[in-house]
Amino acid sequence: MFSLFPIKFINRSNLKRFAVLIALLLSVAACATTPWNQEQADSHLNIGRAYLGSERYNEALKEFLQAEKFAPRDPKVHYYMGASYYMKGMSDRATDEFIKALSYDSNYSEAHNFLGTVYLEKGLWDKAIESLKHALSDTLYDTPDKALFNMGRAYHGKGDYRMALNKYHEAKNTRPNTVPSVVIEQHMGMAGFAQGNMEEAVSHFKKALEIAPSFTEIHYWLGRCYVKLNNLEGARAEFQHVIKTAPESELAAEARKTLNSIGASQQRP
Repeated sequence: MFSLFPIKFINRSNLKRFAVLIALLLSVAACATTPWNQEQADSHLNIGRAYLGSERYNEALKEFLQAEKFAPRDPKVHYYMGASYYMKGMSDRATDEFIKALSYDSNYSEAHNFLGTVYLEKGLWDKAIESLKHALSDTLYDTPDKALFNMGRAYHGKGDYRMALNKYHEAKNTRPNTVPSVVIEQHMGMAGFAQGNMEEAVSHFKKALEIAPSFTEIHYWLGRCYVKLNNLEGARAEFQHVIKTAPESELAAEARKTLNSIGASQQRP
């Protein structure tokens, strides 16, 4: 009878090697995704994405968890699980899933960008920048302006306002434009304000208002710039606009405080 090992070679050492080989083969087989399994996983992914787009995050997550059962090594499954956890406010779980997605596809630019966004919100500036650089290293990445914009936010968080402005400028001039221009101009204005360059900040805030005249937050920032420039009449007009358009907001509360301070300073002899 044929034997994998000749009789004289069957000893304890060879049996141990044979057992390890069989275990490895079984492990590979278990991890393989059959066409049928992938089809089932894709079906759950498509349903989950529809729920995610409708902001039904629990239903979406249930579908992605089902997809994971059929394709546990599919990076898309873990990416969308991460997105669902993130939208549910579970950023640590989201981080784990994005890292898992990247362990199966290290060039998954969307996962790098989303992971960078999570790090950004946690104040982990350097980790955010590293993840976003990975996203940008892919020349086929569809939305590089998102990564550039988020990198600008990370540099702003670090206090490197010059680099923040550079990245915002790159995002503004990168095609396609998926980040609204008004948002980029607002953040450029905020970086200029933090840098102490009020003239540049005013320029960006005015450009933002040309795009979206009723954007209350930008009127608030413009008012703060005018205070710094000692243009008190301009500041008063901007803060009054904030109070009129969003009377119950935190911005309106801050605007009222500043208006009171302006009034008090003008009444002093």
